[in-house]
Amino acid sequence: MHAKLMRGWGRIIDRMGKGAFADKIQCGVPGLNKQLTGSMPSFEVIDRAFAFDKHVLDDWLAAHQMRAVAANAVCDIDDMQLVLARALVMLNEAEHPDGPGGRAITHQEYLAGEAMMRELQAASANWLQKCTNIRRPTVVATS
Repeated sequence: MHAKLMRGWGRIIDRMGKGAFADKIQCGVPGLNKQLTGSMPSFEVIDRAFAFDKHVLDDWLAAHQMRAVAANAVCDIDDMQLVLARALVMLNEAEHPDGPGGRAITHQEYLAGEAMMRELQAASANWLQKCTNIRRPTVVATS
């Protein structure tokens, strides 16, 4: 458990420095050094680190096939599925031969579907941003 927890500590230290992290968890640098070399931090210190950086426990949680998410988190994918389904229904109706323009979509149908298509655009942009975030390196190599 200690090694997995210290991976989270290390990521934060790489990002902000040892002294700044020690201040955030209300611990001196010598105490932080003890933790990094084998002493287990108290639950209060772990709690302060988690309050500061919600990813500090990711390695430990992943070892248990778990992850921490906000209690009020909403699954974006479910929303996207609903938006996609509505957009498909709208497109099928707009291109139906019995519609106002036959298979051609009329100006009124385009304008009627504008809000839905903008919602779909936002949902797909959110998806693509998550892909970008996944590909973004979490640690920058230095020489």
